[in-house]
Amino acid sequence: MSNVVTSEVDDSVTKDKSTPGAVEFAHDELVKLTKDAINKIIESDPLFSGIPADATVEEIKSQSAVAQGQAITLYLNRGELPMLSVVVPPHNTTVLDLKKAIKRHTLLALKREKVTKKISWKHVWRKYNVCFGSTQLVNDNENIKNYGLTNKAELHYVKKRREK
Repeated sequence: MSNVVTSEVDDSVTKDKSTPGAVEFAHDELVKLTKDAINKIIESDPLFSGIPADATVEEIKSQSAVAQGQAITLYLNRGELPMLSVVVPPHNTTVLDLKKAIKRHTLLALKREKVTKKISWKHVWRKYNVCFGSTQLVNDNENIKNYGLTNKAELHYVKKRREK
């Protein structure tokens, strides 16, 4: 008993002459089919329901790590801008690692919104601290656990005070 797979062949698809029954797709067509298949998987799996359709490999791995308890999600309240979710490992993560993750997630969000404005992160970190509750995360080498950060904690920016 053999399984027979049939498919319709349109103008953008050509028959491969070297292998009987094989179908050859144009590159663009294959990319579209692959993206559609990935989107269907993401939509149907409750684990990946919160990530966008154009998710990067890093985002998919991060979401999987959160589900397995190997990472935590922190939410950065950016005032008038939408809340930004940042995924970091819970153990041995320093404030500097958190700042790098914030930068990475912010740039990805801006890219998705097709914003080409350049951000001077040196300026951002010179003028603002990341804050959890009323505690400012000031020591870049300090572990985030020492500040009491846990899964689904909400962070925000606070302007640094000028020292005279």
